Amino acid sequence: MTDKGLIYFKDGKLLVESGNVRVYKMAEELYLEIGEGHTLWALESEIHDYMEQLVDFPRGDCLEIGLGLGAASRYILTFPRVKSLTTVELNPDVIKAHSLIKESDRGLNFDYNSSRHKILLSDGISYAYQTKKKYDFIFIDCYDRIDEETMPVIADMAQACSRILKHGGKMMGWLDKYTAEPHYSIFNRIFNFY
Repeated sequence: MTDKGLIYFKDGKLLVESGNVRVYKMAEELYLEIGEGHTLWALESEIHDYMEQLVDFPRGDCLEIGLGLGAASRYILTFPRVKSLTTVELNPDVIKAHSLIKESDRGLNFDYNSSRHKILLSDGISYAYQTKKKYDFIFIDCYDRIDEETMPVIADMAQACSRILKHGGKMMGWLDKYTAEPHYSIFNRIFNFY
């Protein structure tokens, strides 16, 4: 690992690097960057947003599209009514980086039981159209912002996942609280349908 090219985390420590995926620790919190442009994809402090957004919806067999640092995964697995969680991640380096993070480096103290968590390397849309499994709860979190570029992807992902959502199930997408109108309204319409 090398700290060459650090932009945002010069005062932090580079913990894990796989391909163009980097995980940093700064001020007792983890950060995930993907790509040469140092795009920040995830940070552990987002757990507060997950807690606010997920309320008490996760239950039964759950599907998560997008792994990131695994903060949402770990939180979903704390719900007593969750039997299993399948996480689909498109980037093999994100999966590898996630597996290389030491528990002692994580800032979140969730009791993580990996036996109930299956991580698959796949495109979320492809997985949704190919699997025969149905889910009680689906959480889509495979984008770093909500704007004109990501809205079509989010809508397509929600449509694909709707076919594997059990009757009476709940599907949600991660909502960036800084999303501007009209994207906020469109996003809400997509997920209020399910």
